[in-house]
Amino acid sequence: MSSQVFSHSTFNRQLKKYYSFYTGGFILFLVALAIAEQLGMSKQWIGYWFLFATIGLYAGIGWMSRTAEIAEYYVAGRRVPAFFNGMATGADWMSAASFIGMAGTLFLQGYDGLAWVMGWTGGYCLVALFLAPYLRKFGQFTIPDFLAERYGGNIVRTIGIISAIVCSFVYVVAQIYGVGLIMSRFTGLEFGIGVFVGLAGILVCSMLGGMRAVTWTQVAQYIILIIAYLTPVVWLGMKHTGIPVPQFAYGYTLQKVGEQEKKITADPKEQEVRKIFADRAAAGRAALAAPDKAYAEGKARVEKTLADAKSANSPADQIAAAHDRLNALTGRTMP
Repeated sequence: MSSQVFSHSTFNRQLKKYYSFYTGGFILFLVALAIAEQLGMSKQWIGYWFLFATIGLYAGIGWMSRTAEIAEYYVAGRRVPAFFNGMATGADWMSAASFIGMAGTLFLQGYDGLAWVMGWTGGYCLVALFLAPYLRKFGQFTIPDFLAERYGGNIVRTIGIISAIVCSFVYVVAQIYGVGLIMSRFTGLEFGIGVFVGLAGILVCSMLGGMRAVTWTQVAQYIILIIAYLTPVVWLGMKHTGIPVPQFAYGYTLQKVGEQEKKITADPKEQEVRKIFADRAAAGRAALAAPDKAYAEGKARVEKTLADAKSANSPADQIAAAHDRLNALTGRTMP
């Protein structure tokens, strides 16, 4: 027993040493990229260096963590320290769906978008508290295995498999879409090609080592993600409140944001713009309710515009533009 405790303690110390060196190296890498930017390196090349360096690092971790043992492949040997397991879990939550989807949801829906964040975060916590510990104690690797062993029969196992696939499919679609967006923005690749390139990197990171490779890769990802999360909010906290720990000034900042939002909402120009968009939305709903009438009115407006341009002897490009609009509306070429 003492040798096992010593082995776990040694393993934990080695992990802390390795990831401390990794964190320092990553910070030096960021500093090097910042210096290169000041020296004139283009943003596109900075994106290339950052993207392929991180993918290469993750692929290296996946290759070094390759294993053929079932327990190592499915549950990382059940010997991941709690601290590093928490880091891996946090990195799994701070995914493309969280980074891109959460920012977009809050931008689109405002405070109401926080309900989505609380929803999937709460679900994550519920799974971690009420399902994962008992799955571990039961000694099974997957939820379908657990259900089959606990309740017996392949019917229950099949239901568990279908449920897992459906839930995972919804989540993975969002992740893959995020991978394609990131690859296309950073590298300039076409979206579809970016998806396959990103998925190839993910397969290299996870296929050979299973959960063992995924866990140590996610710990490395956590360090990058938490730095990416904290840097802007710490900088904004220092700039607006003078406090480098944003959590201490979060309530005060939200109060200021709420007051500013009220001022913007009450501004006459803002109300005018909102009315314009509301009128457009109402016109769109009316057009959908009576498409034939909307088509006839739209065609009549375009024909009148074309006739007025011809009668006023307008420039040729304006007449050609009116022709193009009418052709697009009628689906045929006008002389």
